[in-house]
Amino acid sequence: MRPEDTPQGVSYLSQGFVRIFFNAKDGDEFTLNIFKQGAFFPLTWAISNIANSYYYEAMNDTQVFRAPKESFLEFIRKDSEILYLINNRLLIGIDSMTLRLEYLMTGDAHCRVANVLLMLSRRFGKIDEGSGDIIIDFNITHKEIAQLAGLSRETVCFEIKKLETNKSIKRFKNTYIICDMEKLDANPLISKSSVSRTMLL
Repeated sequence: MRPEDTPQGVSYLSQGFVRIFFNAKDGDEFTLNIFKQGAFFPLTWAISNIANSYYYEAMNDTQVFRAPKESFLEFIRKDSEILYLINNRLLIGIDSMTLRLEYLMTGDAHCRVANVLLMLSRRFGKIDEGSGDIIIDFNITHKEIAQLAGLSRETVCFEIKKLETNKSIKRFKNTYIICDMEKLDANPLISKSSVSRTMLL
């Protein structure tokens, strides 16, 4: 779905991952969020009638159900529990995007890359019972990390190598493993209370 497209309805993501991004004037892509199973989109268009201004793109094989806007609005008006769950996800997402903004405004390249890996581990991480490491069950490339961190791919590659060297993380192709959460979490620019937030949207 492109910015110039009028959405054909409200989509519900039942399988896979979808990213929302925009293109800067220089042509670089910046990822704003990654939707996972259970997400509805685009909600700003559906609920607030705000024209869509972003790109939506499937990152892997996905399954999406779509309903007319009017049917979706009637559904959430009648089901307060569903409306509460949607609002809860939105507010958690806003809080998490605020945290990312803090990193973008005050953090250096190391902090930005670490923030992206922390976010991915909390959203897609699975604990290895043998080692206690956190395996990010989501293949992501250096380019995609760069789009989330607002950095060049070359800078991300450099920072990833430093994190591998200090044994904060391990990497197997595009799968990342968090070996030392406390070391990766160390960031003097952002408070620990901020870092502990979980991105669920």
